[in-house]
Amino acid sequence: MPRPIGWIKRDPELGKLKIEARIFGNKLTFHRQAGRFEQWEEFTPNDEDWDTICELAENKFQRGKVQAQHLKIIQARGRKF
Repeated sequence: MPRPIGWIKRDPELGKLKIEARIFGNKLTFHRQAGRFEQWEEFTPNDEDWDTICELAENKFQRGKVQAQHLKIIQARGRKF
């Protein structure tokens, strides 16, 4: 299983959130954590989250940290390609 791609996001209602995009096989899931000791919960990403993950994945692909097949899954926004 590849390492998740993560970032920090500020939400006006929820505050500071840790976001992770995890790939297992051909499935892409998004998880968020509100506090350090809070549970990770799965959520549906918005357009801003998709733009962020695409940008981060492309940068990591250039550095050899993301495989080409995982980049295709992310760029297809989690749909089958």
